[in-house]
Amino acid sequence: MGVLEGLRDTCPALALHTDAPALAAAGLDAMRPSRGRPEFARLDTRPIAVAEPASAAEVAALVRWAAGARVPLVARGGGSGLMGAAAVLVPAVVVDLRRLGAVAVDADACLVRAGAGATLAQVDAALAPHGLMLGHDPWTVGVATVGGALATNGLGYLGARAGSFGAQVRALEAVLADGTIVRTRPSPARSMGLDLARLLVGTEGTLGIITEATLAALPVPEERVIHAWRLPSFDAGVAVAAGLRRSGVHPACLELSARDAPGPATVLLVFDGLDGEAALLAARAARLVAAAGGSMLGGREAERQWEERHAIAERWAAARRGGGGGEWPPDGAQFDYAHVGVPLGGLAAVRATARALVERHGLTFVEEGLWHWPELYSVVVSGPPGSAEGVRATIDGVCAAAVEAGGTLEYCHGVGWKLAHLAEREHGAAGLAVLRRLKAALDPANIMNPGKGGL
Repeated sequence: MGVLEGLRDTCPALALHTDAPALAAAGLDAMRPSRGRPEFARLDTRPIAVAEPASAAEVAALVRWAAGARVPLVARGGGSGLMGAAAVLVPAVVVDLRRLGAVAVDADACLVRAGAGATLAQVDAALAPHGLMLGHDPWTVGVATVGGALATNGLGYLGARAGSFGAQVRALEAVLADGTIVRTRPSPARSMGLDLARLLVGTEGTLGIITEATLAALPVPEERVIHAWRLPSFDAGVAVAAGLRRSGVHPACLELSARDAPGPATVLLVFDGLDGEAALLAARAARLVAAAGGSMLGGREAERQWEERHAIAERWAAARRGGGGGEWPPDGAQFDYAHVGVPLGGLAAVRATARALVERHGLTFVEEGLWHWPELYSVVVSGPPGSAEGVRATIDGVCAAAVEAGGTLEYCHGVGWKLAHLAEREHGAAGLAVLRRLKAALDPANIMNPGKGGL
């Protein structure tokens, strides 16, 4: 009897796909070898099957079977992850959670309960008639799912207002590696020791599979003010970001970007609030930006930047629906980015390291930026065909510099496969040993997304 026959006997109602197109589509997320990782192409493994459970009970039955049969499982949401967390690297069954898409709104409590397979856009659509909205607005809002975004603890365009997605969790339902279903309660605060919901957020399905989440919802702002500014330098933008925080002026979104140092930079500022509140915050911010030498760009330009924030992901999704992979750049060129957290005092050194590495490896410095807070730094680099080694060395070097400055390797997209080799640098040898003991205790058969997150 084949391994899948055993699964069918155990879970006769489970939707199970083994056709070639389904397997090919489910084996990868948005991670690509062209991001300085040519070895990723050699790791690509076709799944054994794609399972589509319709309930937490079916997920639990599937997990119990997998534990007994020693078959790895890879949970999958929208497939838009950028780190290879949902990529199949060993023979495994993909657990596609798209059928877990129910959404229920408790408007008075400002809570929404959503299945792991619901897209963020679907959750927002359910909240809109109640005058509420989701606080998580990543570039992939139309594709990314609740489960996937929580698995990576993503940060979106409204992060300055709402924080990362994990900060918006009030309760979770999840299936552990032995098939146990655990449910936490949606209290707005608790003082009862270790928080199981927080334990599972950001672990990319390596400790358990999130099947449902209760999330805090935000009121749709009565007023939204969007301004874009040109600044004399990136350093001026850093000063603005720090000044906003010190003065208590809280934007919903801050996005600083620059292409040439020591050339000019641009900053997009979005303020949400009650009628008159957002305008007041924007006016206070305008004083800080003007004092830093900034000049306001036209209102149409600011609106364009904000309205096009999802455009890249929409093009990628359209290419995938058309049968392509949304591959970029073409013709063997290389392209990658780092999103690192850096203590403010170490930011200048990390930026200098990024410039030096780009020059050393003959790459093109595409862009650098800040997102929401002055500690969240990003850098984008590209190179010609054959530059993969230099691109990888540059991105890894920027990540290492951030950690050495007291920061973190990644603030937005998770660890996945791409950053797994740097896990000890992030956590330290002792810290990583603790995390691996936790993994071994909860998943002794190592069936839950093996090879990801450095665990």
